[in-house]
Amino acid sequence: MNFIKQLITGVDNQTVDVARVLWVVGVIAFLGLTGFQVYKTGAFDMVNYAMAYSGLLAGGAAGVKIKASTEPRPDEGK
Repeated sequence: MNFIKQLITGVDNQTVDVARVLWVVGVIAFLGLTGFQVYKTGAFDMVNYAMAYSGLLAGGAAGVKIKASTEPRPDEGK
C-alpha cells in the first residue's frame, strides 16, 4: 500500500497530487482498453501502441513537472 501512496502523492508523501492520480488512472485505462481491443479483435499494432503509450507517459511527466513548483515541501529535520 505504501507503493501506491508514493505513486499518487507529492514530494512530501502526504498530499495527494491530482496530476499523478490522473496519470495513474490514464495508464490503467489505456492498458485495460488495449487489452480489451486485442481480446475482441485479435489485432495488435505495436508501433501505434508504442507511440500512444509513450505520448501518455510523456504527457503525464510533463504535467507533473509543470505542477512541481506548487507542491508542498517536506519538513527538513523538523
